[in-house]
Amino acid sequence: GEEVPLCPRCSLPVGEFAYQGREGKQACVHTECMAQVLTQDAQREEDARIRRENIKKEKNRREYDIGWRVESVPKSAPLAERMGCSPAPQGLCCLVLDDASRTVKVAATSEPSAAVNLEYLLLALKVRKTASREPLFSLDPVDPQNLEKTPQKKVYEPSWLAGTSVGDVMFQADYFLKELALGEYDMPVVGMLSVFDWSEMKDKDKSWAGREWFVVKKAEIRMSEDNALIPHVKMGVEAREQVVTKKGLEDAPVTLPHHPLKKFADAFTRNFDLIAERKSVVFHLRELAKASIMAKYLIDSKARLDPTWYKLADEIVKSTEPEPYPQIPQLWNMRGNSRIKLKEGRLVDMVTGGQSNLQAIYGGVEFGLDRFELAQRHALQGQKPSVPGVQLAQSGRPMFMPQRFQLGQRPEMPQGVDLNLDKFSLSTEERFAGRLPPCSGDADSLEGRTLLGKAFLQSLQQKSFAGVKAEDQSLLLNVYGVPQCDRAEEGDAFIPPDPNLEYITKVRNLVGEEKTLRERRKQRFSDKTFAVTNPGLDFPRSWTPRFQVEMEGRVSHTAPTKFGLKKLEVDEAFQRGLLENVLPSAAPEFNQVTEDGIVFRIYKIGSLEVRTTQEVDGPEAIVVVFSSGAAAWEAKAVESEDALGRERLVKCKVYVEAMEQESQPHLAKDARTGCNFYIVLETEKKNRIVTEALSAGSLSWVQNPHSLEDRNSLAKLLFTVDCKEGVYARDVQQLQRTL
Repeated sequence: GEEVPLCPRCSLPVGEFAYQGREGKQACVHTECMAQVLTQDAQREEDARIRRENIKKEKNRREYDIGWRVESVPKSAPLAERMGCSPAPQGLCCLVLDDASRTVKVAATSEPSAAVNLEYLLLALKVRKTASREPLFSLDPVDPQNLEKTPQKKVYEPSWLAGTSVGDVMFQADYFLKELALGEYDMPVVGMLSVFDWSEMKDKDKSWAGREWFVVKKAEIRMSEDNALIPHVKMGVEAREQVVTKKGLEDAPVTLPHHPLKKFADAFTRNFDLIAERKSVVFHLRELAKASIMAKYLIDSKARLDPTWYKLADEIVKSTEPEPYPQIPQLWNMRGNSRIKLKEGRLVDMVTGGQSNLQAIYGGVEFGLDRFELAQRHALQGQKPSVPGVQLAQSGRPMFMPQRFQLGQRPEMPQGVDLNLDKFSLSTEERFAGRLPPCSGDADSLEGRTLLGKAFLQSLQQKSFAGVKAEDQSLLLNVYGVPQCDRAEEGDAFIPPDPNLEYITKVRNLVGEEKTLRERRKQRFSDKTFAVTNPGLDFPRSWTPRFQVEMEGRVSHTAPTKFGLKKLEVDEAFQRGLLENVLPSAAPEFNQVTEDGIVFRIYKIGSLEVRTTQEVDGPEAIVVVFSSGAAAWEAKAVESEDALGRERLVKCKVYVEAMEQESQPHLAKDARTGCNFYIVLETEKKNRIVTEALSAGSLSWVQNPHSLEDRNSLAKLLFTVDCKEGVYARDVQQLQRTL
């Protein structure tokens, strides 16, 4: 018989039109296969570009000293001794107010919320004393008229902050915020989207500039029973779209709520406390905010400070090396995308591009503390706890035991308190019962001798916190024991979380939302409708391919695999056999990782499809097992058979698909090629009829089957012809009955 040319890519017959393959001049490749080749080429080029960009960015980070380092955190102990606390505490330091003399002294503390970084405090006091404001930082374009190429300049107020620990934490936190917005890192919170992600979902071709910056949203000074001053702060991120004018970059009149930068800023603000607990640079920016609040309170309340404190601040500034890199290269990112369009079996267009419109993001750190009246403080009085915050185990090793993590019923909250401090006057001292016990001590006390952070990290490493309830241990592990968290690297500088009920409740709720999303992801992944090319909004945006094939005006989201999946109920012995004997030597066809390190895999083993997940440091676990079966061809009730028979046919298409006899026994298999052919007839009213040979020798006749687009996306179009005038569906059906 006639020789049938086969496509070297899929081994299926080639029809009336084909492209020359790369295997040689004699190679004929289906249009669909050529589209896949072009898509793979585009993806390889994109991967190579990303590698080049990452090398360049990493070089910039090293050359311009970009990137937070834990050793940048100034130690309080050396300063504490010079500020009158001798011997210096080994752990955290706080400030204690003497009401009678209006003096303030440095003391040891084991209360995280009371802890103050003394170098941050001294520099913030100097800023407040000399400039009547708090530290400010901004990263601005040198030439606003040339946003794509201009470098960025570091702007500090006062300017002498450049090079200091305060200047460094503001710059590094701000740069981290910009990089995170541009998708340089995995998100610190499960399900959080970058500016790029938001932009891809809406108006991805629109070019814009904008600014985003850290702000303090609420600030107050509280007081414990023993007069320890507790700086309380709530922070967030704000964003504005900007436009280029003759004067340079200016805020647009309105930044819409759905603007990508605004959506990112709102999400960051909502998750700020959880992000701060996981990301060291954000945590220490918040510590600077606490120190700035304390400085404003001390100045505004006219507290009597030892002049030595200001001299120490001057010494720190004088010993600071000049800012080595006042300007840095523009921060940029780009994501390539491509859509290859197929129509009537031809490659008609290939739209490619790169989304690089988001490089212009500016801003900085603006605490804005002058909005808050801090001269008065809240006195938080309560009973001494029966168990201390830190206890020594029998071995003498300190064990972290945050007593107030063991949350029972919610205590009585203060009434008539508006926490919107823009409206709330602090002129009257508030006394809240049962909130905070004494938390300061001298250097010889338990507070002074305990390295609280070290004890906490040891418990975290062992995944066991002595004396803490199971649910609270789970909370701590889900905050700090995840891949997004880098604070374990802080060592002795680590400060445990504030055990305040309000704060922990908020963090617990955010962690609970992450847990809910993880469960929803696993449920979606175990559903047979899960498509690897369109996982959905619950999964990271990076899982959705940016290089796609559009067939007949429709992007297929069907995985390039068998369909007609049927869930199998398998016992533990069968699962164990797969996990121990089969999967280790099998290559997954789908292998993706979430931002929290959970791996999702899909294996194809014969007619079986095995889906698994694997958590960090955990074993691989089977989620579901499917068996691929015959496709379901349910007809849509669009027209009755008689009415459809009276419709004129306008087009006829012949498709070929790969098949396995055991999975589709009802279809007639071509003995030469191991494939199946089917015909799609289109009517003048856009109805479609599918007909093909069945294994019993009969011919099928199915109207508007539900999954036709998915089936066509997996098949290859061999022929397409326009029907002659006067040919109706009933004519073909009558002819079919005679065969």
